Amino acid sequence: MIFVLVCAALISQSPGDIILNEIMYNPDGSTLGLDEHLEWIEIYNPSSEGINLAGMMISDGNNQVFLGHYLLSPGSYGVICANDLSFKAAYGTEIRLIPWSGEWTRLRNSTDELILYSEDGTVMESIRYDQSWGASGTEPSPADGDGASLERIDPAGPNDSTNWQPSEDYANPTADAGGDAVCWGTPG
Repeated sequence: MIFVLVCAALISQSPGDIILNEIMYNPDGSTLGLDEHLEWIEIYNPSSEGINLAGMMISDGNNQVFLGHYLLSPGSYGVICANDLSFKAAYGTEIRLIPWSGEWTRLRNSTDELILYSEDGTVMESIRYDQSWGASGTEPSPADGDGASLERIDPAGPNDSTNWQPSEDYANPTADAGGDAVCWGTPG
């Protein structure tokens, strides 16, 4: 196991090895509790190698979240959440959460940009989402405070509004038998 972790840490990551896959930027706080305590970001490893997330950073330009030691297996998902206790109370305890330090980058409920950096500062992924993504006509997007998250449709597709949609069901990350996060509508 130690050999696998050391090898995973030595493999240099490239853009696209880890992607931002789902964003709960505006949870239904009226149902679940405080909005900012239930925000979360799901990342996905589409590569064929396990990747140690230690030293990676997610930033919105104001705050930084530094990811701790966590080996994200090939084809696996992981969740970084604002508040572990609130997340587990809302979604259960079977999902293994990715440890982090720093100041939670409170996700804006309108427009925000998230940037995922590798340990050496390389931009791995970035997204600038908007509350209008997934809106239908004059109806607001279900991801804008109505309990849905924004989900990436195709991990290899463009990172713009054409490749993101509100989750089909109330955003509820669940876990597979190994404890990896799996959400309805996510690839895999």
